[in-house]
Amino acid sequence: MSLPVTRTSMAKRSHRLARLIADQLAERQQPDGTFEQHSFYAPAFAAALWAQLDPALYAPQIEAALSALEAEQQTPRYHREFIEHGLRKISGLCDKRLNAILRTAPTQSPDVANWQVLGMINSIGKNRKLINWLHWAFIRLRYWRAPLFWDRPTCFSGQYHAFCAALLSDSPEAAHRIIAAKATALIAELSGDHGYANLLGRGAGQSFGAVCALYALTKHGFQTQADAILFRLETAALMTGTIPLNLLFPADLSSDPGPANPATPGWYSYNRHDDYLAFAGYWLLKIATSPTEPRPQPTAPNLKATPIAIFSNATYQAQMCLGGKRSFDLTPCPVVLTGSGTTTTLLFAPTGGEEDATSLYGPASIPLPATSDGKYFAQIRKASRIKNTVRINFKLAGVSGERTITFEDTQITITDKIATKCDLLRLLVHHDVKLVQTTKQQLHAPDLGISFHEDRNLVIDETNHFTAAGSARRVVAPHTDHATLRICWGTDDV
Repeated sequence: MSLPVTRTSMAKRSHRLARLIADQLAERQQPDGTFEQHSFYAPAFAAALWAQLDPALYAPQIEAALSALEAEQQTPRYHREFIEHGLRKISGLCDKRLNAILRTAPTQSPDVANWQVLGMINSIGKNRKLINWLHWAFIRLRYWRAPLFWDRPTCFSGQYHAFCAALLSDSPEAAHRIIAAKATALIAELSGDHGYANLLGRGAGQSFGAVCALYALTKHGFQTQADAILFRLETAALMTGTIPLNLLFPADLSSDPGPANPATPGWYSYNRHDDYLAFAGYWLLKIATSPTEPRPQPTAPNLKATPIAIFSNATYQAQMCLGGKRSFDLTPCPVVLTGSGTTTTLLFAPTGGEEDATSLYGPASIPLPATSDGKYFAQIRKASRIKNTVRINFKLAGVSGERTITFEDTQITITDKIATKCDLLRLLVHHDVKLVQTTKQQLHAPDLGISFHEDRNLVIDETNHFTAAGSARRVVAPHTDHATLRICWGTDDV
C-alpha cells in the first residue's frame, strides 16, 4: 500500500532537492561569481535560492553572484526580465544594489507569452497600475486561449504554459490567479499520473517546465499529479546526482552540451545547465516553503476548440498539438505513453527540436512520409480533429497526402495515403522499447504487450535517429502509396 500524498511530505521532498541544488551550485560557482558554463540568469536565481535557504551559510556565494551580475556586460541577449525576477526575491537587497546590477538594460519583451507575463509580474508594486492593466489586457488578447497560453502566437508549449501558470499563481492580483487556476487544470490533464507535464512543443521534457508545473499543481491542490512530477525529479536526481536539464534523457552532463550533441538530446541553443539548475532550485524551495490552503480543484478543461488533443484511457495516454509554425510545434505522430504511474513508458516520444542552429533535428527527423531516395520530406499543411480521429494534410515533393490517426481504447490506427510511391509512416519508437519483427508485416513489443500490424511490409531502421528523449528506431512502410498500421494493446489478433 502506497503512502498518502500529503502537503508535508511534498514540502520535505522539495526542500531536500532544493538543498541538493543549492550545494551543487555553490560547488560549481567560479571565484568571480559566474558558473562553469556560460549562463544567462543562473547567478540571480542561485543567489535567490541561497538567500532564502540559508543566507548566513551561503553569504560568500551570494555576494560573489551579485558582484558577477554587477560586472556582467549587458549584451543584446541580456535576460533582463529573468535576472530582475530572481533579484527581487532576495530579501534585503537594496534598490541601490539592484539598480547597480540592472543599470539601464532594456527589457527584452519578445513576442513570447512567458517573457511578457514575467515582465508584467516584475512591474507589480512599481506604482504602474494603468500600464500593468494594459499589459495584462494585451497578454490575454494575444496569448490566452482558455485553457491554454500560447508560447508564441498560434504555437503551444507545455513548458512555457506551465511557467505562465506558476507566475500567475503567485500573483497578488485576483484576476491573474483566476486565469492561473484554469491554466493549471490543463497542466493536470497533461500530467495525468505519469509525471510528464511538458511533452508538447518547445522545451519538451525539460526541468524548467517540470518545476513550474509542480508549483502550479501544488498551489491548486492537484496533489496526485504533483507527486508524479516530483517522483520524476527525484528519480532523475538519483540517476545523475543532480537535476538534469532534460528529464526525458537523465544522464551525466556532457562537457560540450548543446543541440548537436547526441549526449544532450532535446536541448536548444539557448539552454544552459546552470540556468535551469538554479531555476529549478528556486521553484522547489518555493514549493517547500509556500503555505498552500486546501482549495477545490478547477474543473477539467474543455479542449474541443483548442489545438490540443489528449486521449486518455486505462491503456495509454496520447497527446497531440495540432497548430504551430515549426516541426517542434506540431505533432504529426502522437506522443504516446503506455502503462500508468511510475511504470509509465514512452512509446512515441516528442520529436523535433532546435532548428535555428546545428542540431540533431531537421526535416528528416520528423515522423512524416519522405521520398524513398531521402531527398524530400513531407510538410504539414493542416491538422484537425473530429471526435477520436485526427487528420493531417501534408505535401511531399508537390504531391498532397493525408494521414489519419484514430484512437480507440486498446488500439491506435495510423493510415498514410498519397498519390505516389514513397516511404510512409516513418514513426520513431523510443529506444527503451524492445521491438521484435515477427513477420514482414508485424512487430511486437513483448515487454509492453503491444503489437504492430501493417497491411504492407514494415522495416525497422536503427540508423542515427533522435527524438527529444534520445535515440530512436524508425518504423517505415517503404515505397508504397498507402499504409495502415494498427498499434494494439493486449492482443495479437490481426
